[in-house]
Amino acid sequence: MSSNNHALIRYRTIDRCLKSQSKNYFLKDLIKACSDAVHEYEEHRSGKIREYKEVSRRSLMYDLKFMKDDAFGFAAPIDHDREEGYYYTDPTYQAFKATISRTDKQQLDEALNILKQLSGHNQFKDLDATILRLEDTYQIRRTQRKRPTVQFEHSTNIAGIKWLSTLKRCISDKQTLRLRYHPFDAEAYDKAVSPYLIKEFNNRWYLVGYDHEKLRITNLGLDRIKKVDKSILDYYLDETFDQDSYQKDIVGITLPQDSRPEIIHIKAHGKQRYYVDTKPFHDSQVKIKETKNNALFELNLVINYELITKFFAMSDTLEVIKPAHLKRSVIERITAANKLYKSN
Repeated sequence: MSSNNHALIRYRTIDRCLKSQSKNYFLKDLIKACSDAVHEYEEHRSGKIREYKEVSRRSLMYDLKFMKDDAFGFAAPIDHDREEGYYYTDPTYQAFKATISRTDKQQLDEALNILKQLSGHNQFKDLDATILRLEDTYQIRRTQRKRPTVQFEHSTNIAGIKWLSTLKRCISDKQTLRLRYHPFDAEAYDKAVSPYLIKEFNNRWYLVGYDHEKLRITNLGLDRIKKVDKSILDYYLDETFDQDSYQKDIVGITLPQDSRPEIIHIKAHGKQRYYVDTKPFHDSQVKIKETKNNALFELNLVINYELITKFFAMSDTLEVIKPAHLKRSVIERITAANKLYKSN
């Protein structure tokens, strides 16, 4: 993260220079001041004498542009002319001045610690600079290594993770994509997709978007994507798509075509009834009856592959009561599993 640290040092140095009333700062002066500051930081950090390296003119110009940006930078009121050099048009402006209560500072510290866990993975590297700026702005310092109090189950699906940053950017830019996609049971093929949403389920990442060939919303496993290119097709946003309500009636990611929610009754036996009660399969789940040995639950959702798989995984303590076709699906899986084990 040294490059991010260097950028932050340059921003602070530029801010200090432009607030100065003692002299005018031209580009060469800002380059010298920033080079000195970065050099001093590197020697202090390493405890060794370092070779002096001058910050490039290109880097300084980019820094000034970034600081002026009101969306991602500091919205700094920077201007310049041939006589006065660079200066703040608002003499009261301060890029790094902020106030925060001690309680809020502690809560922000915990939140940043959680974000740091995410930023440690390649797909969230763009969080690094934001975390550094927040820590510096609110003067959050750690005198010792702080252990996280919240841990995430990070996806181990490396083949899919590598596309996250690219797809996030394309969703923000509303860029239609030409994907090379290789299903498990078919040959690889190209498809045009307008990306809407990235979703994680069961340690696997999925892209939800509009399929320009099938003319409908679809989902694709990121680990099955082999290549990502920009498409010349216009980005298409389905007016019926609402990411807050999309897939609200399913467990997992698969939404069968023309599917409708159904009333489902399941009976959990023994201790399983406590787990099902405290960790519902779906928001619609309600307990409608309980005895000393079991509990009956009702759900209202679309039946899909993921739901059947979950019920099958608990088939020794979980019983599907209705609908009949769902019960048959689970029984078929149990029968197939029984044959598989008997054959060995």
